Amino acid sequence: MKIIKFLLIFLVLNSCVNQDRMEIKSERFDLKLFLLDSSNYEKKLLKWEEENKGFLNYYLQNHIGMYYDSDSVKKSHLLTFVSHPDVLEFQKNIQENFVDLDIYTEKIKVAFSEYLTIFKDSTIPKKIIYSNSFNSYGVDVYNQNLIVGLDFYLGDFHPAANIWEYLKVRYHEKYMIADIMEFWITSAFVHKSSIECFQDELIFKGKIIYLMNLILEQDDHVLFRFSEEDLEWCNINESNIWKEIISLDLMYNKEYNSYSTFFSDSPFTKGMPKESPGRLGYWVGYKIIDSYMSNNNVSIQQLMYNTNSQDILLKSKYRP
Repeated sequence: MKIIKFLLIFLVLNSCVNQDRMEIKSERFDLKLFLLDSSNYEKKLLKWEEENKGFLNYYLQNHIGMYYDSDSVKKSHLLTFVSHPDVLEFQKNIQENFVDLDIYTEKIKVAFSEYLTIFKDSTIPKKIIYSNSFNSYGVDVYNQNLIVGLDFYLGDFHPAANIWEYLKVRYHEKYMIADIMEFWITSAFVHKSSIECFQDELIFKGKIIYLMNLILEQDDHVLFRFSEEDLEWCNINESNIWKEIISLDLMYNKEYNSYSTFFSDSPFTKGMPKESPGRLGYWVGYKIIDSYMSNNNVSIQQLMYNTNSQDILLKSKYRP
C-alpha cells in the first residue's frame, strides 16, 4: 500500500509539474500597439520594457524595418506609424478577422504539451505574442517568446496588393499551428543536424513533418501546407516525382538556390510539372521517413537525433 500511495503521489506531482510548464501566457501586442499616442507614449514604453525587455526594439527593427538612432526619432517614427491610414487599415483587417484568439492559444498549448510528452526536457515558449508583422514574418521568436504575425494568416483579406495569389492561399489561418510547430521544432533540431546538400535537407524536413504528424491533429494537406488538390496530385504522381528527382541528379547537390523551391513557398517546384506544389521536398522527405520508421525498429527520439541522411535513406527502402 505504501508503494501504491507513493506512486500516486509521484504521478500527481509529476502532473502538476507538467501543468506548470504548460502555463504559456499570451498577449495581443497588435492591439496594445495601436493604443499608443503622444499622451501615454513614455508610460506604455516603460511598461512594455519591464514586461519584455528589448522586445519593442526587436519588433520595430526586424518586423517593421524602422530605423532610429535616438529616442526622439524613435518616438516620432512610432507615433507617425501607428496613426498612418494605410497602417490602420492593415490592423483593421486583423481585428475583424481575429476577434478572439483563445482557440488558437489552446491549440498551441496542446501542441506543445504533446511535444513535451516526447521530448520531456525541451524548451517551450514562455509567452505567445500576437502581433501585426506587416508581412515580414509569420512566426518568429524573441527571448523564448513566440511571435505570431496575424497578418500572415489573413488570406484573401490581406490588404497588400503585391502578394502573389499562391501566397494568399498559403496565408490561411488553418496553417498557423503547423507553421508554429515547424518553426519551433526546426529551431530545436537544426543545430544537431549537418545539412550540406539536397539529400540532407530532404531527410531533415521529412523528420520534422513526421514528428509534427505525431503531435498535431491536422489533416495531411495542412501539415504540408498544401491544398487538398496539391496533396492528391502528389499521391497520384509519387513514383514519377521520385524518378524525376533521381533524373535531376539532385541528391548530393550543394547549391541550395538550384533546388530551393523544393523547400520554400513557390507557385510550383522547379524541375517538376507546373501542377506540382511548392515545398514538394517536405512531402517526399516525409514519405521516406515514414518508410524508414515502418522498416526499422527505432524510436522517434532515435530518428530525430540520427543525422546520417544516407543511412536513413538506404534503410528506408523507399521505392515508390
